[in-house]
Amino acid sequence: MEYLVAALAMLLAVGYAVLIAVNIEKGKGWAMEIARAISMLDPQSGNFELRARAMETEPEATLPEPVEMPEAPDRLAA
Repeated sequence: MEYLVAALAMLLAVGYAVLIAVNIEKGKGWAMEIARAISMLDPQSGNFELRARAMETEPEATLPEPVEMPEAPDRLAA
């Protein structure tokens, strides 16, 4: 009986999470508000613009070319 209750609770929780996730992908505002309330996110963390700016990368800086060191003399040669 306990396993049945646990399985039903897990099914309900996963189903609710999928419902919220699908509606967030569809752009429903109420789903985003519910997700923020559940996870206690700040309003800016769910903003797409903020995430898009965070994904931008700066152009790679050119690395200076390595300096060639003169070869050390072979000290074992006589």
